[in-house]
Amino acid sequence: MTNHHHAASAMFKLLLVSASVLCALTAPGAAQAQSTPQIILIPSAGSPPPPPAGMKVTCLVGPDSLQWSATCPVIQYQGLYTWAFSFLDNRDSYGVVSYDGQANLIKNTTRDGARYVYKMTVDPAAQTVSIWGQGNAKVDVAWADLPTPPTPQIATLPAQSAPPPPPGLKTFCATGPGSQESTTCPVIQYHGYTTWIYSFLDNRSAYGVVSYDAQGHVVKNTTRDGARYIYKITSDPTAQTLSLWGQADAKVVMAWTDLP
Repeated sequence: MTNHHHAASAMFKLLLVSASVLCALTAPGAAQAQSTPQIILIPSAGSPPPPPAGMKVTCLVGPDSLQWSATCPVIQYQGLYTWAFSFLDNRDSYGVVSYDGQANLIKNTTRDGARYVYKMTVDPAAQTVSIWGQGNAKVDVAWADLPTPPTPQIATLPAQSAPPPPPGLKTFCATGPGSQESTTCPVIQYHGYTTWIYSFLDNRSAYGVVSYDAQGHVVKNTTRDGARYIYKITSDPTAQTLSLWGQADAKVVMAWTDLP
């Protein structure tokens, strides 16, 4: 992961915090927050990582103005953030691009019929989001077309295929809540990264939760206290958590958002 991506991701997280202050709900009832898209305002000078190739950030103050707005409307839905970018060639189209809270690109589609977004509105009856642009042209996006967060996948890999663990850690996966060593290990695969659950050389009750990219580089390394000697991993899609089960069925619970 490049320093540029780290910086962009950090900036996006900060913007999501500031966006909560500028939040503009267009759907009735806070109780619907999880199932109804919300429209939030994020500073236009600090978009997520640079838009995909051929796109740009252009947000206007109104339908008949060429004045840039200090903020851009963004769709917030099920933990993802969808921007309406314009195109460098100024065609009448939006690049409707969704990111997760870590600034990973989740979905990128082109919607023809409008450009230069200035507002977004939500229609709960039709279950659509309207993206309004220059001349009050608009594009409607069905809620069903908005992406939902990717789900971490639990895989089983040979223990001997584990990358060399960071200092102080060791590969030890058990066959069950007892301490018999297994030849395979449960791992988490998410956003293109593989996360291994190591134990400590001093046998403390803690895991080393280490994520690697496809080239075997460490992208995240955290310590989770409360269990050791991993034998299974379970996922709760409703709570969006993972349980790391170890010796004597002790477990550590971590959120999907804790993964890179």
